[in-house]
Amino acid sequence: MDKKIYLQHMKYIGRVVAIVAGTTLFSVLLNSAGIAKENTLMIYMIGVLLTTAYTNGYQYGVAVSFISVMSFNFFFTAPLHTFRIADINDIVLIIIFLIASLISYNLTVKFQKQLLIAQKNEQAARLLHEMSKSFINVTGKENIVRLGIRYIFEHTKFESEVELIGDKSTEMRDKNHRLGDYMMVPIIGLEKQLGVLKVYNRNEGLSIEQELLIKTAANQIGIALDRELVYQQQEQIKVEMEREHMKSRMLRSISHDFRTPLTGIIGDCGLILDSEKLEKDNIQLLATDINEQALWLMKMMENILNMTKIESGSLHINKQPEVIDDIIYEAASHIRDLHQKRKFTVSLPDEVIVAKMDGKMMVQVMINLLDNAMKHTKEGGRISVLASFRNKKVFIQVEDDGEGIADAMMGKLFDEFVTSASGDSKQKQGIGLGLAICKAVVTEHGGEIWAENKPGGGARLTFWLNAERVNADGR
Repeated sequence: MDKKIYLQHMKYIGRVVAIVAGTTLFSVLLNSAGIAKENTLMIYMIGVLLTTAYTNGYQYGVAVSFISVMSFNFFFTAPLHTFRIADINDIVLIIIFLIASLISYNLTVKFQKQLLIAQKNEQAARLLHEMSKSFINVTGKENIVRLGIRYIFEHTKFESEVELIGDKSTEMRDKNHRLGDYMMVPIIGLEKQLGVLKVYNRNEGLSIEQELLIKTAANQIGIALDRELVYQQQEQIKVEMEREHMKSRMLRSISHDFRTPLTGIIGDCGLILDSEKLEKDNIQLLATDINEQALWLMKMMENILNMTKIESGSLHINKQPEVIDDIIYEAASHIRDLHQKRKFTVSLPDEVIVAKMDGKMMVQVMINLLDNAMKHTKEGGRISVLASFRNKKVFIQVEDDGEGIADAMMGKLFDEFVTSASGDSKQKQGIGLGLAICKAVVTEHGGEIWAENKPGGGARLTFWLNAERVNADGR
């Protein structure tokens, strides 16, 4: 016999002896005080009921009932201090007491068991309610699975794991199976099986409460995973709808913004073709206008192509060491009328600053920033580019003296298809992709970009990249 069980039995036996001795002593005292012996049986009945409270096992109650009968016979029935019974009435009294004590003990034990079951059911219901409430607020497959495993371990002390269909290859079954040293419980969603819960119970028997908790955990995991799947599907639908909406906006923008330059090109070409007597200067003006319109279209197509690559994830950044001065001046050379119609200045550090970047993409970023400044300054306005180096970063600022950025535009300036009506009305406004491309490219290079209004008026757009100084000898 297990030592722990043996010590438990010895403790109960000691309590039985103490109860019988106590009730007998008290009965002797009452009898010596003139109380009839029939009333002493009630004291023994109290002893039987006390046995139900301080022992655990039917055998102890039966033992106390029989020992109480023998004690009553020995101490209170004639002839005293023997186990013989001379009076038939005492025999009947003892038999009635024995039956009553056994019935009382049995009923009391049943009541205790029902009370214990009710308490366990209440605890289980409270635990299951707490578990259900916890799963309502949790999101993410990993968090859902981790929560279920934690509940099982906290309340059963068994390790467990979850295998989801599609994440790991595993043999699924429709019913619960105990295989080896673990128990498997299927995780069922609304329409299909989502996975399996393995509880490593080391071939130990599970109580009804533990099995209920494990099955409830598997059920809650299934419900939460189903909810997560529905949420992901809804998010995917929203993304698809937004993508379709974006495509529609892009097509509308392209068709609207491309119509004007195309119409101008067609009109200029028609004049050249239909007018045989046009002077050379007029033809030169028309050809210049056609060239400007075509360059604008090419720039817009370049932005659209770059944004398409960014959204599809096919934009490849080929980083090579590039001198910041070269990037700025090359971009400025691509902006027509920047030097003629604006007061354009560049402020660069005395030392050579080199940053690893995709030169072509970074030139496009500078072109878009300068083009944005051109659109929002009037003819004769000032546009400045300032570069500085600090903390192993190069900061490039593009400033203008235009109307600045409206508060309503500040938070969405770098979003796609966002355009502003302010600025030089003679400048074509574009389709709102330039700054969005700037943000995507700078972020891809590990930098940041932001916009702000200058204290004296106008806007300032700033971005930084990781960079380093290069000495005159190239080191």
